[in-house]
Amino acid sequence: MVVLDQRLLESCRRYVDDMPPRFNYMTSPELAKALESHPDAYFVLDNRTPEAYAAGHIPGAVNMWFKDVLSDSNLALLPRDKTIVIVCWVGHTASQLVALLGLLGFTVAGLQYGMGESPVPDSPRAGWRDLGLPLEKKIG
Repeated sequence: MVVLDQRLLESCRRYVDDMPPRFNYMTSPELAKALESHPDAYFVLDNRTPEAYAAGHIPGAVNMWFKDVLSDSNLALLPRDKTIVIVCWVGHTASQLVALLGLLGFTVAGLQYGMGESPVPDSPRAGWRDLGLPLEKKIG
C-alpha cells in the first residue's frame, strides 16, 4: 500500500479539478499581445540557465534558474497580484514550475513551446508521431 500525505493529495486534486481547458498555457502571440495591452498584469519568469537568458530573452523577463526558483529569496520576489508566465526552452521545465507554483497558490501560465529551442545541443525537437514511430489506434 502506498502512503500519501492526504493534505498534499487533496491540494493536487483541487489543482487538477480547477485546471482551465487550456491547461494553464499561453501561446507566444497571446503573450506578446497581453504584454503590449496589459504589461502590469504579467510577470515573465524565464527559468532557463543564465547563459541561455543572456543569449536572448523576452523583454522584461526575470531570470531565475529552474533549480533556484523555490528558494525562499526567489519565492519572495514572485508577485501574488499578477499572472506569472513561465518560459523555458520548449516547455518542459516551465510545465513543472507551473504545477509547483500553482499548488503554492500563485496564478501561473506556461509559455507553450517556450523559446522554441532545445537545451540539449543537436537534440531533435520532433515528437514520437513526428519521427514516424509506431502508433496504435485503439481505445483502452
